[in-house]
Amino acid sequence: MYAPGHVGEPTQTIGPVLIDAVIEETAAREQRLRLLPAQVVVYFVLALAIFERSSYQGVWGNSLRAPAILS
Repeated sequence: MYAPGHVGEPTQTIGPVLIDAVIEETAAREQRLRLLPAQVVVYFVLALAIFERSSYQGVWGNSLRAPAILS
């Protein structure tokens, strides 16, 4: 089980350094403080693709382990 706020299994394969590089290259870095940082959104979209038959809530709850503030 992952700690609250941990983005789960996708981080085992695709590291945060690669995610940060892609965010910078595509100029997709957030311009102001958001509830979900760009890195978390990227991992969430990857998890949605992996678990395509699950709902958004199912993917968030089961694979990303939402931070306590969002649960």
